[in-house]
Amino acid sequence: MRSSRSRFRSRSLLLLATWMFATALAAAAQEPAKKDEHPSLPPGEGRDVMIRVCSQCHEPEMASDQQNDEKGWKATVDQMAGKGAEATEAEFEQIVKYLAKSFPPK
Repeated sequence: MRSSRSRFRSRSLLLLATWMFATALAAAAQEPAKKDEHPSLPPGEGRDVMIRVCSQCHEPEMASDQQNDEKGWKATVDQMAGKGAEATEAEFEQIVKYLAKSFPPK
């Protein structure tokens, strides 16, 4: 008798675990994929910083309309800093590198 109770418990626990796993899997499959709010900005190191800092004053996508080398992007970022963009010096450098790599001269 004891062994049939033990088997019943084991099977019940296995069935419960399987059901919980299948339910969690179904719920995860129903979650919509996170939409990229800035599809014209390519992935890369500094992208998130650039979006956060530049969107303080304007749409960050404005950068995708321009092409500059690192010196040109530094001048643009320095100009934005002079107009009140708030970031650390390291973050401004990250933004310059991201922009120079993502939107170089043609």
